[in-house]
Amino acid sequence: MATTLKDYPILRLAIPLSTGIFFARTFHPYFSMEWMLGLMIVLVFFLGVCIYLQSFRYRWCFGVLLFLFFFCVGSFRMACQWNRVNVDWPEDGQTYVGIVIEPPVEKRKSIGCKVTLYGGQSVTLYLAKDSFSHNVAMGDRLMFYVRMKKLSNEGLSFDYASYLLCKGISGTGYVPSNYWKIMENPVPLSLKQKALLVREKIVNRYKQWGIREGQLSVLSALTVGNKSDLTDEVRDTYSMAGISHVLALSGMHIGFLWMMIGGVLKPLDRNGLRWMKWCISTILLWVFAFIAGLEASVVRAVLMCMLMELGRLLGNGTLSINSLAIAAFFMLLYNPFYLYDVGFQLSFLAVLSILLFYNRFYKLCPFRFIALRYVWSVVSVSVAAQIGTAPLVMYYFSNFSAYFLLANIGVALLVPCIIYMAMAAMVFSSLPWLHRWLIVVLDKTVETLNDFAGWISVLPYASLSVVNLHQIEVWGLYLLLGVTWLYVMKRKRKIFITLLAVVASWLALHCCLILK
Repeated sequence: MATTLKDYPILRLAIPLSTGIFFARTFHPYFSMEWMLGLMIVLVFFLGVCIYLQSFRYRWCFGVLLFLFFFCVGSFRMACQWNRVNVDWPEDGQTYVGIVIEPPVEKRKSIGCKVTLYGGQSVTLYLAKDSFSHNVAMGDRLMFYVRMKKLSNEGLSFDYASYLLCKGISGTGYVPSNYWKIMENPVPLSLKQKALLVREKIVNRYKQWGIREGQLSVLSALTVGNKSDLTDEVRDTYSMAGISHVLALSGMHIGFLWMMIGGVLKPLDRNGLRWMKWCISTILLWVFAFIAGLEASVVRAVLMCMLMELGRLLGNGTLSINSLAIAAFFMLLYNPFYLYDVGFQLSFLAVLSILLFYNRFYKLCPFRFIALRYVWSVVSVSVAAQIGTAPLVMYYFSNFSAYFLLANIGVALLVPCIIYMAMAAMVFSSLPWLHRWLIVVLDKTVETLNDFAGWISVLPYASLSVVNLHQIEVWGLYLLLGVTWLYVMKRKRKIFITLLAVVASWLALHCCLILK
């Protein structure tokens, strides 16, 4: 594996793009879109001059200009998104017209709807629960009178307003009965909305099968990414066990599906039809992404699988990290707010850490037996992913699971069985005797996973509380990880001295922040 940025060209573009997004988000009150657009035009001109001259002597100049250009692109895209969602609503009530863009969610006293206004802003409405509000469906056009509220953090211990803004939500409002109505001519559903409807039908199919309530919510989260039915108790249990990532459909689930597809299509490798295998695998993965509602985490994982399989076809060993950078680059270009999404951060850091550290851990114990190799590979993946995500987990959640290795071994054994059996139950639904048997086994397997998570969560010191880290400390920990990786790769004394200096500096900073 190469160790310089020259071997990862897309990563060299993703870094300035991310830096520009961070800059615009941090200094948005002082940010001028007009100046940034003008600077981009100037940079394009000078980039054209560098390309025209084709002088090797000025190659560094081209690199600097390209870095600045994508920095400006990131800043400009972030500023556009920020101006769209950060709205100063009128103090008094107003009449609005909008479209329901997601399936309504029933609350204790209201019906929650995500609505996109005709001005382009997305808001969360809470319709008073009555006989009419239950009829609201995705795609309906609503006219309503409400006093829209800007997002705030009043009474909360974290920045909930910024969290919702990064989700594209500009405000919230409560609409009493008789202050809204469904207009005629509902809007045709978009592709993602059709995907959400398919997901909802699958969850209803699980209910028809007789999956028990305690297992239904977990099965829906594991297979189609529907987390709306998960209770706080289930979330807390999985979090304390260190496997809360299982409940969020992401790379691990897509990876299991990818392995199954690869095994079924393995004969195409022998016959020299590898491109056909890649096309079929890609189509099947995107079908699953559609069924899962085209969630960002699933789309991200499918893109990764596509690109890594393409890397195998091209025989390019460095494409793995480049594929990660490609996925990050285009997703951030599409929606800069992804940079501030916790799931986005954790998943990309986990994959990057696996790419950097997995082989080092796996080669420490070369077992001969297949079962032992599988268990050790799970342990190696878990440790590698935990290294990359631990600083962020401690920063966001102020805790750390002591039994994450044990918990992830159980997950690696049970979750693929659940995914494969759910797919088999769908395929063989026309065979009553086989279908009934699959449903019983599926229900028991999900129950076993719940019991296993519950057992881990009540072990002594299952969840270790951590002192709240400052953002600077988190950056320091990632700097420490980077220098450690460089030392492991190159084994140079200067890097080791740098490593000791970083450790000493971080400890001094941590002590100063605690004393402060």
